[in-house]
Amino acid sequence: MHNKPDLVLHICCAPDEAWVVHSLYHQYSLHCFFCNPNISPISEYELRLSEAKKTADIYGVPFYADTYEPSAWEDAIAPYIDTPEGGLRCSQCFLLRLRRTASFCQKNGFKNFTTVMSVSPHKKISMLNEAGHLAASEYGCIYESFDFKKKNGFLYSIELSKKLGLYRQDYCGCRLSKIERENRRKPVSNSLSKT
Repeated sequence: MHNKPDLVLHICCAPDEAWVVHSLYHQYSLHCFFCNPNISPISEYELRLSEAKKTADIYGVPFYADTYEPSAWEDAIAPYIDTPEGGLRCSQCFLLRLRRTASFCQKNGFKNFTTVMSVSPHKKISMLNEAGHLAASEYGCIYESFDFKKKNGFLYSIELSKKLGLYRQDYCGCRLSKIERENRRKPVSNSLSKT
């Protein structure tokens, strides 16, 4: 019998999780680790946690959840609170979550981990990889670099999540991205007056 290597997946949401588990299930012995102190409000966090657990159950993959500590996220991004989505604020958010994932690996005897966040076309792969490798070096682990949006991964994740009936969120998760989403939805006022 072939022993598959262990790989811990940092989980941000069920749709990304489903596609990555679907993609790697035959190559690795997967372990899902839900770590998202950035998600706000708590009702959104609980919904995403529930959907992620449901997804792991569908595939028969062990599932673990970190303690929800939004204050840790607030502290991590505080110096960068005025930066836009996709900038320094996000890099610190990635680093916080991947450090906690690396710490989970160290405490539980896992050597390798990655994140499912690269499914999203809104996440910079270089920023994710930099955070993952730094976190791994601090905790004596190995960060496996994947770009799960390649080869239409994002589109396939949408199709798979619909097939599985998973909740698909419409913002990154943090309170700042929610505000930015709401601002984008506001109708643009016509500043030209009729004469």
